[in-house]
Amino acid sequence: MAKNIFCGIDFGTSNSTCAVCVDGVVSLVPLEGIKQDLPSAIFFSESGEVFYGREAIQVYIEGEEGRLMRGLKSILGTALMAERTVVNGSAKYFADIVATYLKNIKAHIEAHVGQAVESVVMGRPVHFHDNDPDADAESEKVLREIAQKIGFKNIVFQYEPIAAAFAHERALRHDKLSLVVDLGGGTSDFTVIKLSPQRGVNQAREDDILSTSGVRIGGTNFDKRLSMSSFMPYLGLGGQFTSIFEAEKILDIPSTVYSELSDWPRVNFAQTQKAIRDVKDIRRTALAPDKLDRLIRLQEEKLGHTFLQHVEAAKIGLSDTATLSIAMDDIGFDFHVDLTKVRFEQDIADQIVKIEQTMDACLASAGVKAADIELVVLTGGSSELPAVNDMVSRKFCAADISTDDKFCSVGMGLAYYSAQIF
Repeated sequence: MAKNIFCGIDFGTSNSTCAVCVDGVVSLVPLEGIKQDLPSAIFFSESGEVFYGREAIQVYIEGEEGRLMRGLKSILGTALMAERTVVNGSAKYFADIVATYLKNIKAHIEAHVGQAVESVVMGRPVHFHDNDPDADAESEKVLREIAQKIGFKNIVFQYEPIAAAFAHERALRHDKLSLVVDLGGGTSDFTVIKLSPQRGVNQAREDDILSTSGVRIGGTNFDKRLSMSSFMPYLGLGGQFTSIFEAEKILDIPSTVYSELSDWPRVNFAQTQKAIRDVKDIRRTALAPDKLDRLIRLQEEKLGHTFLQHVEAAKIGLSDTATLSIAMDDIGFDFHVDLTKVRFEQDIADQIVKIEQTMDACLASAGVKAADIELVVLTGGSSELPAVNDMVSRKFCAADISTDDKFCSVGMGLAYYSAQIF
């Protein structure tokens, strides 16, 4: 007999999770082997196979010919969603690529429960785009259309930090005025909410949610800063070349290709034939051509994602150590990058300030002060950065800090919420 089943999907910039509510019981769905989180990566092999998550990244690293794409959530609401990109000689719309990724998650859900699932609560950031309500509305509209396309009939959206609050509420023993700090791959979102073990998501909670706010800064933005500051100079960023139109005029090498190589969803744009030709033109009169030779090799061999993975690994490594040296010889480069936590935190200092300012705005909108908050729920992979933890600990020194289940709490909370909605 068919069961009463709903689900929640947390489609993230860096990682995705989902959970199901089966006859009132909520559980996470394994998405890759026994793993309950799935990197938001998709690889289209030239042989026609499609790979997802860790397997997609591994197949790409091992040298399989094809197209790897990551960070697709960040282009929702942008002009790119209506455009097509070449994948193994065929033009595909970005919206169709996102649909392929989410269809894989839906297939795992249905295999897990043994029947079709038609009702879903989709997570969304408080703002897909800062100060752009039209792009924000368009992002949700596109995501709704994709959910419909892959077979969901009943689709509801919930803010990701509110979902995280619902997941953490179940562990409380007393009522607490709480702040959810959800720092993901592409956005940082906040919610001030009254949590209570006596109240569940089956009850109306509008009066308990005091305020929400968000800013488009997350882990991928930190990756980009680290890449541009410490890695891309080895490929020629900051260098100069001589103009062929004005004799002896020295110009700075344009930063566009470096910016694209430092941005997960745009890496492939830096590896097109046109992008390679542009760099080769500059290389002819570059003052340091050897660095541009490295860049051209990276472009021609399509090593951009692998290079950026080294950047991401450096960011994670600097959470645990004050100094770090990243060797690049495993991808054929004859240099290593020396890094310090102090320099990295200087590079992202203004972004941390914007995150704190958005958090302050959330508190002000709720009419509360930092000292009033009794519980801070830290969730999302970027909440592990020491700069974030230090800022939160300093600001909420009297509050309890919950860091349980940083990667799956949103997915769980969305499924809990589905019990109320459906």
